[in-house]
Amino acid sequence: QENPVHHTPSSGYVFEINGTKVNTRWLRYIYILKRILDFDLLVEDSVWVDIGCYYSGLQGLVKKYRPDARIIMVDFHHQLCRSYIYLSMLHTDSIHILPDQLNQYRSLQDMPKGAFMYVPVDNFDSISNMKADLVTNFFSLGEMKKEHFNYYMSSQLLSNSTILYLVNRFVSSPFYEKTYDTDIHIFDYDIDRKIRYFDIFPIHHYMISNRDLFGRKQFRNTSSPYFEMVTHKDRK
Repeated sequence: QENPVHHTPSSGYVFEINGTKVNTRWLRYIYILKRILDFDLLVEDSVWVDIGCYYSGLQGLVKKYRPDARIIMVDFHHQLCRSYIYLSMLHTDSIHILPDQLNQYRSLQDMPKGAFMYVPVDNFDSISNMKADLVTNFFSLGEMKKEHFNYYMSSQLLSNSTILYLVNRFVSSPFYEKTYDTDIHIFDYDIDRKIRYFDIFPIHHYMISNRDLFGRKQFRNTSSPYFEMVTHKDRK
């Protein structure tokens, strides 16, 4: 109720539930926002790197509750363009650090408080050795080719992050429905870190979609459930 989707720029198709307008993706963002707030994953002027931000609907929400957080988004150029348009309309007074300005910052902590930074995937090396308080990925790691998956997972940014928050599929491509062109599964997320939270991600658990399987098209549940995991660098 605090964050109806129709109050955001270009909200598009929505449903109305008890007077509050939402859509499926927005409900997912609301859930993740609540996790970030309840677990205190971002405090004061923390540095947050999100790999695979899409149009940055989640970043726009988090900014409302953690206005001084330094927020870095990693994605393809066209997605970052969407993010810039969306965030600049939603948070008109914020500082936006564009790709051609990345070399001005020796560390992510040098960013101004409350700033947004846009990092194209082909410029990830410019921040891959830096340190962040929180690194997140929601869904896209499990959709990547194995080489790209390993590239991110083996980066110092992920391994040295104080907190790592992941939501991904248990099995990216089950044998009966090769959803993605990859063989990534939960055992590939072999992280030598302290697990603070692990469970089934509930938002997609009850979702059904109309798709073909074994030559028949009908509404079906997702081919693989998603796990939700929060880990800390401290392994004690």
